[in-house]
Amino acid sequence: MSLFAKSLRFGLLVLLGAALLGAPALQAQFYATGGFESNLPSYWTKGAEPAGATLTWATDQAHSLARSLKITKSTTSEAAAWVSENMVDYWSPQHLANVDIKIGAWVRTQNVNTNPANDDARWWIAYTFWDQAGQLIGETRLPINQSVASSNGWVADTNAVGETVLPRDAWKTVISFVGGKDATGTVWADDFIHVGRQGAWAGQNWNQSVDMPTGWLYWLPPIGGNDGVLANGFENTRLTSEAAHSGLYSLKFDLPFNRQPHDGFVGTKRYLLSGNGAATNAADGVPYDITSLKEVKAGDVLRISVWVKASNLVPDSAAAYPVTWACGFTYGFFKGNGNNDGFNNVTGYPIDMQFTFPHVTQFDWTEYKLDIVVPDDPEARALEVRLHPYARFTGTVYFDDLNVKVVGTSTGVAERGAANGLPATFELAQNYPNPFNPSTKIAFALPHAAHVTVDIYNMAGQQVATLFEGYRSAGRYEVMWNGKDLRGKTVGSGIYFYRLHTGEMSLTKRMLLVK
Repeated sequence: MSLFAKSLRFGLLVLLGAALLGAPALQAQFYATGGFESNLPSYWTKGAEPAGATLTWATDQAHSLARSLKITKSTTSEAAAWVSENMVDYWSPQHLANVDIKIGAWVRTQNVNTNPANDDARWWIAYTFWDQAGQLIGETRLPINQSVASSNGWVADTNAVGETVLPRDAWKTVISFVGGKDATGTVWADDFIHVGRQGAWAGQNWNQSVDMPTGWLYWLPPIGGNDGVLANGFENTRLTSEAAHSGLYSLKFDLPFNRQPHDGFVGTKRYLLSGNGAATNAADGVPYDITSLKEVKAGDVLRISVWVKASNLVPDSAAAYPVTWACGFTYGFFKGNGNNDGFNNVTGYPIDMQFTFPHVTQFDWTEYKLDIVVPDDPEARALEVRLHPYARFTGTVYFDDLNVKVVGTSTGVAERGAANGLPATFELAQNYPNPFNPSTKIAFALPHAAHVTVDIYNMAGQQVATLFEGYRSAGRYEVMWNGKDLRGKTVGSGIYFYRLHTGEMSLTKRMLLVK
């Protein structure tokens, strides 16, 4: 039966969901996005925590990664609930109609009341959907098993085939994890699922494994995590207290040497360049996290920095595959940060940047930074920064204290413009033409003198050609690639990467050769 056909019998449940959404959120101290110290998971709030109930972002149990949502309660005056923000976001601007959507979560129970007689005594997960006009489409409620007091480990609680088919696109989806007022015991929930059956695209939900703190999101393979599955070594990703540059926590990637290649990232949400935080300027010299950007304008130079600690590195492999056996920033400018804006990137962004790690197997906390210029494009209204292990990288790496601050104004040109004067930052322009055949032009800029290499790599991370290697003074330069490899042979059609590398940083972009 479709969700639309069942919407009438969901009426009572929707009213309860609306009441939970209207309840005041528990007040909590939030740390700046940039560190990992928040005491709430990204995309989730404490919808209701009455006396006799305790809601915890728990570390004692997790289905994947290291944390889960937990409710422990006795009989209370009202239901207790974790409630998500709008899970329609980022590159998934709607959850799509006419798709059989598999939804649910992994749950674990301990000493819960059994055989409930009414809704007040039940535990459940609910997905509620609204359309573009804000009209309720319907709700799918998934009762948590209370036939026994304690589950045998983690259990998948999902809907039936054909149970949730939206009659129109959802522009807002909210997930609730609820213990009714007379429900008792402890329940954990993790790995919230939203995926189209039979391979159909239904849109994506975010922070499914609830391990990232407020302000962060992730995409981890194989398909982002919205099917409740993580792989390729990224299942070892953790918010951890093992190491921290400041505070108690850092972000840890632990990618084994024998993993199958695939990249993934943990990144900030998109934040407006004219946000509500304290004004940033070059004079005060104080670093700001990304949420504090305000009155940033075209031509301003932003410094992105992060502290990194690493071990179990393979420096010879990193030297052989510097584009794919690496970690770095991916930064991007966007046209807005609304839930339904979609992947509204400014043309030419996001841009990948690789850190140049020392030729060692481990190193202690080290700051890596990159200066970028806000493009001269009126549509560039928001910024995001990803912490990005690339496809072949292996090793253990910790990130902490991401900062973004204004450090000056470009005396030359923003990345999208053209003007006289020396550049304020390292720049790597999009090749032109792109796609191309048989040759293309690559422009780059140096803010100061440096030893520079410009290389071409294929999709496997293998070096194809070196276009330039040598010392250059500050200025703007162009090189041409004629589509030939190191042996002078013409390469085949496909995607190639070109990389600008100095002793300080690496910038990479992709291009398409079409014959």
